Amino acid sequence: MAELPLVLEGARIELRTLEPTFENAKMIFDIVVVNREYVLEWLPWASITDKPEDSFNFLLKIQRNRKDNTEYGFGIFLDNKYIGNISIFDVSEEKKSGEIGYWLVKDANGKGYMTEAIKLIEDAFFQSFGNRIQIKCDTRNAASSNVPKRMNYHIDGELRQDNIDKDGNLRNTLIYSKLKSEWQKA
Repeated sequence: MAELPLVLEGARIELRTLEPTFENAKMIFDIVVVNREYVLEWLPWASITDKPEDSFNFLLKIQRNRKDNTEYGFGIFLDNKYIGNISIFDVSEEKKSGEIGYWLVKDANGKGYMTEAIKLIEDAFFQSFGNRIQIKCDTRNAASSNVPKRMNYHIDGELRQDNIDKDGNLRNTLIYSKLKSEWQKA
């Protein structure tokens, strides 16, 4: 199976595979701490990221999964400053598919950085071996769901009460997808 590159360069941002080092773990942890309440609204892992070692373990997991070709995780950098993460995970060579997950710091939202990051992942994934990418998000997360809409992803449906939010309430999840044939037409 073809692998995704370690670095993907865009017009304004760069996606970098982050090695599991204390420096990288501390960089991620510090950003999560500053943006915890904002990130926690949609991503429960922010509540259990209590120390730099938690971020280090996250980086180790990404490294293991990359070696297994099941996940490709990247830090998102703007002007050499870390502003979030994007991964394509649950990568299946057999199904030629994967799912994109992402988050940005509060100050970077609404500026098109995530659209650019997803485009970089799409290009690398579809050019190497992929046929289908999906993106899931909470039905209430308008900022996150606007990204696949803007990028001409197909709405596959809504999973009803499939997850629990930070307050313990059941939530619904939207599922979007894009096929390689749709990417080629764009």
